Amino acid sequence: MDISSSFVFTPEMAKRSFRACHPSAPVARWLPAGIYVVFGVVVLTIALQRSKPDPIGLVLGSAFLLLGVAWPVLQARRVARLLRPFAEPATSRIVLTDAEYAAESPGRTMTRGWTTFTSVALVRGFWVLKLEAEGKVAFPADALDATQTEVFRTAMREKGLLAGSKV
Repeated sequence: MDISSSFVFTPEMAKRSFRACHPSAPVARWLPAGIYVVFGVVVLTIALQRSKPDPIGLVLGSAFLLLGVAWPVLQARRVARLLRPFAEPATSRIVLTDAEYAAESPGRTMTRGWTTFTSVALVRGFWVLKLEAEGKVAFPADALDATQTEVFRTAMREKGLLAGSKV
């Protein structure tokens, strides 16, 4: 397999790529926030039920409420910091060989052997490649033409990375 393709990686594409790599990110953002808010309300309610409000309960309940409100903001900032290198459109190039995956964009180059990947899946229009220890990387599926896509799928099946997948 020798596939080489170039495409323009835009900020919008970076956001979509992040969503493809991390489909549970909204749950990780909103579920803890909801839990903190509910816990804060419960603690405040218990603290205020006494004839003399419990100052420790008031502080803890207020802290949980603030954490519940701040949690989504903190998570959004973390994601924005991760996507900062992709703030401007730039031409990216991927090179797929039998031995490795390589991605080149202005200021960064990443090369990994196929043995470092645990799976490959088509998610929301992106090929998402899961690495053993470092997380996930993705490239747009439309960066490959029909012939390249079929060669890529066949190679990934042969490497056992697409096994069990219906893509």
